Amino acid sequence: MSARLRGAIIGFGKVAEIAHLPAWLARDDVTIVAVAEPDATRRARAAELLPAAKLYEDSSALLREAATLDFVDIATPPALHAPLIVASARAGLHVVCEKPLVVSTAEYRRVRDTVRKAGVVLFTVHNWKYSEPFTRVRALLDADAIGPLRSITLETVRNGCAESVAGWRTSAAVAGGGILVDHGWHGFYIMLGLARQRPRAVRAELARRRYLTTDVEDSARCTVTFPTVTGRLLLTWAGTERRTRWLLEGRDGVIEVDDDRVSMRRGEEVESFVCSESLSAGSQHPEWFGRVIDAFQRELQDPTVRGENLLEAGQCIKLLSLAYASHAEAAPARPAPAAAG
Repeated sequence: MSARLRGAIIGFGKVAEIAHLPAWLARDDVTIVAVAEPDATRRARAAELLPAAKLYEDSSALLREAATLDFVDIATPPALHAPLIVASARAGLHVVCEKPLVVSTAEYRRVRDTVRKAGVVLFTVHNWKYSEPFTRVRALLDADAIGPLRSITLETVRNGCAESVAGWRTSAAVAGGGILVDHGWHGFYIMLGLARQRPRAVRAELARRRYLTTDVEDSARCTVTFPTVTGRLLLTWAGTERRTRWLLEGRDGVIEVDDDRVSMRRGEEVESFVCSESLSAGSQHPEWFGRVIDAFQRELQDPTVRGENLLEAGQCIKLLSLAYASHAEAAPARPAPAAAG
C-alpha cells in the first residue's frame, strides 16, 4: 500500500455524506478517489463534495479498477454488504463496512473466510464504542468503581426510524430486519464491551407498534445472559421522544447514562458529569467516525490486533440470529454457542 491510502465509498447515502466523508477528508493519510452510487441524485451530491473523485453508477465497474485503490468503505443498505465485501476482498481491497456487517451467520462465515483467504482487513463500524459516554463508563468499570458488574440495561427510544434513501429501513428484504438489526446491533457490541464475558443465552420479544404495515419489527425487548451479568435491550421506534439511557448495576453501586450525562452512585455518594457528546444527538454521529478510522488503521498496521473487530461482529450476528429465532419459536431462551467467528 502507498503511504497515503486511496479509498472508495460504495453507497453514498446520508451516513456516508454526514459521518464517513467528513472524517476521511479530515485526514492527511487518506484520499477518497472514487464513489459508487446507483441513485442519480445521491451521485450528484457526491460529485459536489468530491469534485476530483471518479463516480460510478455500479460498484462492479469501480471494483474492476481495484488496482487504483487500497480500501473501500461500504455504506449501502445491509442486504448488499455480504456480496460487496466478498467482491472487494477478492479484488485485494481492505474493507470498512457499516453495521450490521451482515444479516445471517451464513453470510458471516462467507465473508470471514473470504477476507482471511485474501489476507485483507474487514472492519465493521462499531462507532458507539468510540463515543465519550462509552469510554467514560468503560473507564469507571476498569477502575472497579461499582464493584463486580451484575446487570446492564440499554434503552433506546426513537420517534421513528432514521431517514434513509427509499425508506429501506422498513423493508426486511433490504434491511435484514427492523430495530433489532439497526439499534440492536449497537446494543450487542456495547453489551459485549461492557460485560467482557461470553454470552450463554438469548431471549427476545419483538413487536410492531408504529410501522404496522411493514414486515419489520419497530420495538424489541431482548435479554442476554452472561455467566455473572444479565444484559437487557429495550428498543423502540414508536416513542414520542429521542432518548438513550444506560443503567449498569454493580455490587457496590450504579452507573447511569442519560444521553450526555453520566452519573455514578455508591451508597450516599453521587458523582456526575456531562460529556461533550450525546448518545441521541443525530443519527450519524460524525464525531465518532474518525476514531473508527483510527481503529481500522491499527488493524492494518498491527498484526496482533488484526481480526479483533471481525470476531466482535461474529458475536453480534450470533446474538442477532438467536434473538430472532427465540422470538419466532417463542422459546424461553436460545442457548448461545461459541461465536460465529
